[in-house]
Amino acid sequence: MNVVRENGQPAEVDVPRQLHKPELSGSPSVTSMVEGILEDGLKLVRQEIALAEHEVAQAWERGKTAVGVLAGALVILSAGGVLLSIMLAKLLYELMPNHEWACYGIVGALGALIGSVLIYYGLQRIDDVHMSLPKTAETLNEDVQAVSDAVTGDRSSTPLLKR
Repeated sequence: MNVVRENGQPAEVDVPRQLHKPELSGSPSVTSMVEGILEDGLKLVRQEIALAEHEVAQAWERGKTAVGVLAGALVILSAGGVLLSIMLAKLLYELMPNHEWACYGIVGALGALIGSVLIYYGLQRIDDVHMSLPKTAETLNEDVQAVSDAVTGDRSSTPLLKR
């Protein structure tokens, strides 16, 4: 709607986007009930998507932390392990001078055992990262039940948006 002021400038007029339709009886019409359920359903979907995004972000952060710890441990243990392995092999060679290869074998086996324990611990930490979204699944089940109750029962007695 274009309205012009006396000075020729256009005036802004507040026009309601949706006209209020008076109801003929005290109960809401089927159309308004369906419209309300659809609006509530859309809002629920948006909330579930936001919750899922939040849970994925949390899981990603836990995963990044676990991988970062493992990577840092690998670098430090590699450098220290190589130096200690050489040192231990040379120390054993002083005790068994004719069997240098056996000294390196003993130290290598000890290093492999320690590395295996560290890998096992790292894999346990990675198992703590859940790729499922437990909170989202729980609230989705609640939402499905609420929508089901609203569709089959009286909408006014079942609040869809409790949160």
